[in-house]
Amino acid sequence: MNADQPPAADPTPVWGSPITRLAVLDEYPIQTAGITTALSASDTIRVVLSATSSAALIEGLPEVNADAVLMEPWTRSHDGLTTIETIVADYPGIVVIAMSRLWDNSHVARALEAGAAGYLSKTMNIADLPAMVRHVCAGGVIRPQHNGNVPEAAGLTGREREVLSMAARGRSNAVIGDDLFITAQTVKFHLSNAYRKLGVQNRTEAAHVAARLGICD
Repeated sequence: MNADQPPAADPTPVWGSPITRLAVLDEYPIQTAGITTALSASDTIRVVLSATSSAALIEGLPEVNADAVLMEPWTRSHDGLTTIETIVADYPGIVVIAMSRLWDNSHVARALEAGAAGYLSKTMNIADLPAMVRHVCAGGVIRPQHNGNVPEAAGLTGREREVLSMAARGRSNAVIGDDLFITAQTVKFHLSNAYRKLGVQNRTEAAHVAARLGICD
């Protein structure tokens, strides 16, 4: 929605999961529209505010009860770093996620130092965006490593990575269990832990995030 429109009633969450209420900030309306469209395919994310300026975003946040803000820090129309700092200070419960075409270590470091919880590239596959947002909101880490290109994810154990890699290649729990000499129930346990850490709901979403983060073979 636009900053001057009241939020609509919440939809019923799917799978019993809470809806992540997201505010989007980008100076170009076509960008906010594209992000909103991409996220509309998600059953657990709802865009409650779409703004093209920091002023509109800050003004609208008290009205929408947002859980997270997805924003472009580097624009001609607003000081993104100050905006991040303001949100973090005034709304400590809101997760700020930066999203930009500027993907070098300097820009990423400055956004993270200002308080952003994650940093996404606008060159990413847009179909991966819902899972990426959920990943960061769940406490996951997405940012470039020192080479400036490959994101890193924290929190998965070696076994969880191994099981997730095999699941992403289409193997069933029973087949994974046979290959790893563990029960199918244990496979399910590891996958459930991986889904929770990645902030995803199923194998398809997990495969998207795993491929993007480079944690699967």
